[in-house]
Amino acid sequence: MKDKKDAPKRIEWSGFGTLEVIIIIAILITVALLFRENIISFATNLINRVFTQSVIDGL
Repeated sequence: MKDKKDAPKRIEWSGFGTLEVIIIIAILITVALLFRENIISFATNLINRVFTQSVIDGL
């Protein structure tokens, strides 16, 4: 009978899901900060189009 000491050690994978999520969030925040001005201007133009050019006005 083998002792537990002779068994090969397993790698602990329990925290890797959390680590991946943190890395993805950090990348998304970095991209958002790099393209902050473009994102703001796109959102502003989109909101202005939605509220000024109504489909109902064209009917």
